[in-house]
Amino acid sequence: MSRKRHNSHQRPRQHFGSDRSYYAYQVDLPAQAITRTELVRLVRGGEDTYLELKVRFSNVEKMIAEIIALANTAGGAIIFGVNDQLRIEGVDDPESVEEQLRDICAHQIQPPVFPYINKVAFDSGRRIVVLEVDDDRRPHRTLDDRFYLREGAIKRETTREELSRLFHETHATCFEQVPVFQANIETDIDESLLWSYVRSVNPGYWGETTKGYPNDTVMRDMGLAVKIGEDWLPTVGGLLLFGFNNRISQLIPRADVQLTRFSGNNKTGQNSPIVEQVRLHGSLLRQFDGALTFINRYVDLWDARPSRKAIANGEANAPQNTQEDISTAADPFVAGRANYHRAAIIEALTNFIIHRDLSARDRQARINIYDDSIELINPARLIELPIVSLRYGITCPPNPRLKAIFTNQHYGTAASPICGRGGIPMICAETINFARRAPEGPTITNGEFRLKFHGLR
Repeated sequence: MSRKRHNSHQRPRQHFGSDRSYYAYQVDLPAQAITRTELVRLVRGGEDTYLELKVRFSNVEKMIAEIIALANTAGGAIIFGVNDQLRIEGVDDPESVEEQLRDICAHQIQPPVFPYINKVAFDSGRRIVVLEVDDDRRPHRTLDDRFYLREGAIKRETTREELSRLFHETHATCFEQVPVFQANIETDIDESLLWSYVRSVNPGYWGETTKGYPNDTVMRDMGLAVKIGEDWLPTVGGLLLFGFNNRISQLIPRADVQLTRFSGNNKTGQNSPIVEQVRLHGSLLRQFDGALTFINRYVDLWDARPSRKAIANGEANAPQNTQEDISTAADPFVAGRANYHRAAIIEALTNFIIHRDLSARDRQARINIYDDSIELINPARLIELPIVSLRYGITCPPNPRLKAIFTNQHYGTAASPICGRGGIPMICAETINFARRAPEGPTITNGEFRLKFHGLR
């Protein structure tokens, strides 16, 4: 169980990146239930560093701090329904308590806590709730950046030295490193794409004397494969970068992208009529090229702001900084097309593709195009710093391996010289220079990253 001195009864620690943690946190397998005998023994021992007793669930802010303190110290448990005299009184609505605790752990603590929650009933009819947390993802903090530790039976805020030590020992495993158990490197990885990249990055390294194409060895060295038993399995990141499109659609269906062209401006929102909507499946390379093609279909991308004369004459709608087909500017549909800075849109699309929260199941990555704006919406987790830090060039990539390979000029995107060059600061600067209006965002609300561009018309 959670109290460390009862090692014979302690649940085995979970480590992110293992098969157990993958099934526990992604496939939602039920947690091991605590027995009444074990529970009574814990309660009789009273509170200590690893155990907190509560007669009821009351103050949300205090509860957030209690959970963070346990998770930042060494893990432990909170038992609801026990009074100060160590008597079991029970809670009136254990289902409601469980729901509130799960909401706190998922949405009011960063990074989120993955708890084990058990409801235990006694013969008297009294029921209690047990919340168990571990310290695998510490340090945790509140949404207003406060860190807590547990010292004996009390919680307190961390000192500067303690916080520094906690961050120093952190070794987080990103979801891109989770193995795809149903995949196989030999059958699901596109060798032509993989080796085109490898040979371009290392010209001459794989010479004529090299025997065969050791896909598993190369992907292991790139951090894109994990050994499970005797087999090497591609990770989520490896499959998205170099997998066959049809296999990615089957194995990681939530990694697709939805693009929609709405009729009208953004003020009417998604209630506007839909002109066209597509879903892009497959590798990141395919998604990027498909998304850029879709965007080019409905807007014009320029390398520099057109002159006032060009705007006044309707020439600003000529595609890609050319003066071709200027006569079509009189067409009412063409005249309604907005203009955007090409490099800023490509950089935003690059970030959109590679910085998604790939573990999100209930949120769709999508791009919405209106007459007057483009909005990019991505599943995302809160970052370690305030979101405004991105505007100052602070990078917090959730998928560092994806970023490193996707933005490499040898990966093969049509816009590779621009991809990954400048980030949010470049996007904001170029957009202001081009449209004389800053983009809205970035923001992270309800688990979604949002960035909106206003077009020049």
